[in-house]
Parts: sequence; C-alpha cells; structure tokens
Amino acid sequence: MDAVYQVKTVRELRMNDIVLHPIYRPDGLLFVRKYKRMTESVIGHLRKHFPADYPLLVVESEEKLQPFHQWKEEHGEEAYEQFRHLLTIHQRYTNLPLSMEMYDEQLAKRARVTDEKQDRFFQAIHPNVFMPMWNVCIQTFDSPRMLKRMKQLNEQLNRVIASDETILSLFQRMYQYHDVLAVHSVNTMCLSVMIGTALELSDEELLDLALATLFADIGFTGVPKEQFIHYLNSGKRDEELIKDHLRLAVEMIAASPHCRRKNIIFGILDHHEEYAGTGLPSQKQKEHIHLFGRIIALAQLYDELVGGYVKEESRLSFEAVEEVWKQSGKKIDPNILRIFIDKSRVYKVGEWIQLPNHELAEVIGFKDYVHFPLHPIVKKRNGDIYDLSTRL
Repeated sequence: MDAVYQVKTVRELRMNDIVLHPIYRPDGLLFVRKYKRMTESVIGHLRKHFPADYPLLVVESEEKLQPFHQWKEEHGEEAYEQFRHLLTIHQRYTNLPLSMEMYDEQLAKRARVTDEKQDRFFQAIHPNVFMPMWNVCIQTFDSPRMLKRMKQLNEQLNRVIASDETILSLFQRMYQYHDVLAVHSVNTMCLSVMIGTALELSDEELLDLALATLFADIGFTGVPKEQFIHYLNSGKRDEELIKDHLRLAVEMIAASPHCRRKNIIFGILDHHEEYAGTGLPSQKQKEHIHLFGRIIALAQLYDELVGGYVKEESRLSFEAVEEVWKQSGKKIDPNILRIFIDKSRVYKVGEWIQLPNHELAEVIGFKDYVHFPLHPIVKKRNGDIYDLSTRL
C-alpha cells in the first residue's frame, strides 16, 4: 500500500506531491482540486489554514498516479475505507457535511453516465463540479424551500454545462489554463448564487447569475499565462488587462446561446466596477452597476482574500470578511454585503469559525449583531469563551 500512495500530514508535504482528492476550506469552498501538484505556494497556504497534522492522501509523482488508479480499481473496498477514514477526520476539523461523492466519484459508486458529452465532462472535470455550492448552502439556509431551490439549480447547472458543447469547452479551457482561475470561478459562483437566492431572484435569474459568475474571468484565458500570473503576483490594478479580459470574456461566451442573455453579459462587464464609482471600465456608481456585477464583485473579493491568489497572501475566513467589510460603500454595495454577512456561515450562531491557531470555536452569540455583526462571542472546544470584538 505504501508503494501505491502515502498518507501525509500538511507538515510532511513536499514539492511535487500530488493530492489524490480535493481539499475543502473550512468555509466550505474548494481549496485545491483533485490531483493537484503541490507547489511551495500551495503548501504555504495549506499550512496557514490547516493544522500541521491534517492528513492527506498523496503520491509523490505523476508517474505514480496510474498505479494508484489501478490499485483503487482492484482494491475498491480497501480504498473506500481509507477515504472514509480520511473523510471522518476532515469532517471533525471543518465541521462540514463532506461526502464520499465530493472526494472520489468512483468510490461513491455513482451511476455511470451514458450520454457521451456528459461522460466526457464528468471524466475531465468532476462528477458534480458544483458540489461545494450545495454543501455551503446546506450550512447557510434554514428554509427547506431555499435548500430545494439550490439543489435543483445545482443539478440544472451540471446538465447545462454537460449538454452545451461551447460551455463545456469554456469550462475545460479554464481548468487547463490555471488552477487559480478554475477554483476561483467555481467558488465565486457558489457565493454569488447563495447571495442571489437570499435576494429571492427567480430560477432563471439564478441560472444567469451562476453562468455570469462562472465565466466572469474566462477572458484571462485569452492572454498569455505569464501575463496572468504576473497580474496575480503583483497585486496591482492593470487597467488594460482588466478591460481586455472583459472584452474577451463577452466574445468567448457569445458562442453559447445560453450565455448571450443580457443579464449575463452586463454582469460580466460590470464586475470590476466599484460602488463608489472608482472601478473599471466605465466608473459606474451604486445602482447604475448591474446587480450581477455588484454581487460578483463581492464574491470575488472574499474568495481572493481566503484563497490567497493575489500576492500570495491568504486570510482566514473571518479575517477576509473583515477586509470585505472595510470596503462597504467603496468597492462593495453595502446592502449586498449585509446579505452576505447575514447568510454566510462565517458568523452564524451555532456554526464554528477557525481561529488563527487552527483551533475551531463555536459562535454562541453577539453583544450587538445589528450594528456589529463581525464581533461574535465564541466558545472553544475546551469551554473557554472569547469576545472577538476585544481584538478589533
């Protein structure tokens, strides 16, 4: 077994190790996708967000992937038990409703898809690429009606992407271009749809919002990858690159009938506008910015901060929320921000948040949630109680 794969802790990870399953962040969104090769940057982010003894299944080179796949096929029961044990540990740490489906579709014994396009989609990407969205929403919404809507949208999105050749091609293009673009697009789509559902958008509008968010940054795939990487590493606003990627995005999605809708186009064009009128490309202000653009701007900012895509700087979930809060009325629509705060699982009584020392603490209340929604009172597992407003 040791020759086929290894169980390594975050402390033991090395450059070029390949993780054999996705890794989900403590806020429920995707951190790295399955079969991701470890780099110094990714390992650094993992060590910030996860304890040193957090276990992962890895192989040490791409050459060992095929033997692993063969072993998994021949020893399905043993492989299932190993993944199930890993899931149990991860669930205990993240307090998320993780499932075998989210880790390995083959071991979850999913029914095989007979449609050729869907089969290619599932094999190339993931059997349920939007699974994070559904699990985030389970933690967020108490309303059975909202949960039902989210589940239906989750299934509809997979059908649309799998059945539309152009959308499938665009989605694969992002995955092949750069991991950051792929993971960021899926995560922000999850967040945007969560906000849209809380705003009681129609089913049609939610689907448009999901596609607008998913492909908001597809235009970056039309520029050299080195230019995109420099843009991320520098952390500086490159006005020409931003304008170019907006133009290219609209041109690319126009090949799909699903993506020619006005809401999708204007959502993409406006997602770099800022509430105070200092954004790009047109310096629109407040409600003159398309609703989808305002939603996507918030989702992208939060995910960038947690994911550490820009300047290699990542923040814990509650730290990222605080940074976003500072942009209320500046970059971000304060009304949409309040919806995000109220509906996100970062500050919700009964939920758990991650403290800087990798400990989890349960939110047990607030002194004044209406005026200070980012100042929870939390209780650690050892019973100690902390008022987080004292550090602000």
